[in-house]
Parts: sequence; structure tokens; C-alpha cells
Amino acid sequence: MDQKDLIKKEKTESVLSGIKNIPMIPKVMFEVTKFLQTSEVTTSGLAKLIGKDQGLTTKILSIANSPLFGLQRKVTSLEFAIIVLGFKEIADIVTAISLANTIQVASDKDFDQTEFWIHSMVVGSAAKGISQNLGYLDIGSDAFVAGTLHELGIQLLHKFLHPQFLSIYQNAKNGTSSFFSQEKEILGLTHQEIGKFLAEKWNLPVLLCDALLFHHTPSKTNENKILTSIVHLADYMTQKLNVASVYWDQGIELDMEIIDILHFNSVENLDKFINDYKDLFTEAVFSLRL
Repeated sequence: MDQKDLIKKEKTESVLSGIKNIPMIPKVMFEVTKFLQTSEVTTSGLAKLIGKDQGLTTKILSIANSPLFGLQRKVTSLEFAIIVLGFKEIADIVTAISLANTIQVASDKDFDQTEFWIHSMVVGSAAKGISQNLGYLDIGSDAFVAGTLHELGIQLLHKFLHPQFLSIYQNAKNGTSSFFSQEKEILGLTHQEIGKFLAEKWNLPVLLCDALLFHHTPSKTNENKILTSIVHLADYMTQKLNVASVYWDQGIELDMEIIDILHFNSVENLDKFINDYKDLFTEAVFSLRL
């Protein structure tokens, strides 16, 4: 990084560090975590606690019924969702949805919050499904949370660095270069570093910080390569399949090293894997819009 870019980076980091009103972790997360640590955990009790937030309940059911999430039966109630998924997975879903909703960004002509939400949920659900499909059964829940939160930096950029966001957006829209390249040009860093900044503020686990920081370049992380590669693949697939795609990811390049990291063995095997998901991605977006 040359001196000019370093100055931009330090200026952006100074702005981020000076933000006084970054939202705290949602109360419902603490309540659910605390409840699950008691000796009196019941399905009805957890459903009653989560059910206080009807919006959260609706989103949990929407995600659980997404074709990408992998459940073989329709979930019609919060209690049934808890029975089918279990306490930990429900807690992870609550975590992902709550944190994703924490940075409230009003939709405008340059940013559609609904499309952002759909993209995030599709990537999260796909990351979970892909991890299971590839045999990584122990990281499914983490993949869902990481996939859902991977674009936190975009929200933070739009909310707290709005003039810079508009410049990046307009330059990318005019074809100067990609949104990602314009982030580097104007800010000296990208939404990956900005997302990690927020994740660290919230004291999120290292594996989630890694996924946010390296979701475009998973081969660069020293740890959590498989989880980060799965999130990268799910994100890339939204562009490749043109389903739940977003403009800031246009021109996203596949990190070819994931072919070996995830044991696809060849480009042809990976392409077939991606194309086999086309209908599931389309169905997932349709279900999330209902």
C-alpha cells in the first residue's frame, strides 16, 4: 500500500473509530442466550421469549422454510421450528437476524434495504446448505450466521460514511471501475474491513470476523478457510446465477483456490455444483418475498 492509500485508510479508520452511536448488540440476543443457560429451558418458554418480537418470529419462519435451508418439512410455528432445529440453531438464527437488523438503513434510490435483506438471507441460507452438502456438518450454523452478516460493512458504509458511499456508487455506476475497486480508491479499504471493525466492536467470535474480512478472498485467511470459502462461494453464486445479486458485488471474482480448499478437484465440478443450485436460489428468493 502506497503512502496515499495509507493516508486514506487511516482517515477512514479514524472516522469509524469516532462514531459514537454504533448500536449495541440487540437485547433479544442477550435474553435468548441467558435463557438457554438456565436449567429450565423448554420449547414453549423459548418460543414465548422470541415470540415477543413478531417481526423476528416471521423472519425465523421465513428462513426455516427457505429451500436453501435444507429442512425436509414445512415449519408452520415457532415452537415447531425450535423442535425441528434445536435450541442452538434457533439461537444462531436469532443472533444472525438480530445483528443484521441492528444497523437500520433507510431505503433510498441508491440502496434498497429489502434487496439487501434478501441477499443476506440467501447467502446465509445457501452457506448453511452448502456446508451440509459438502459434508461439513459441524459448521452449518456458523456458516449461516457468517453468510447472513457478510455484508455488514455495506450497511455501515451507507449509514456512517454516506458521502463516500455515494461517490463509490456513482463511480461504479458510471463504469469507472467496480464498487469494490472504488472502495479501495476512495476509502483506502473495503466493506470487508469495515464489517470486521463492527464485528470486533460487538466482540463476535474470530471465525465470524474472518468471514467478514475475507469473504471476497478466503484463501488469504490463515484460519477458518473452509467456513470463509463457503461464504465466498455462496456470495459468488448470487452473481453467477443472477439470483439475489447486488450491485456492489458485480464483477466479483471467484477465489480459485476454493476449488482445492473445498475439494471440488476441478473447475468443471464446481460449475456443475453451482448450476445445480439455480432452482433452489430462485425458489428461496420467491419465498423470502412473500
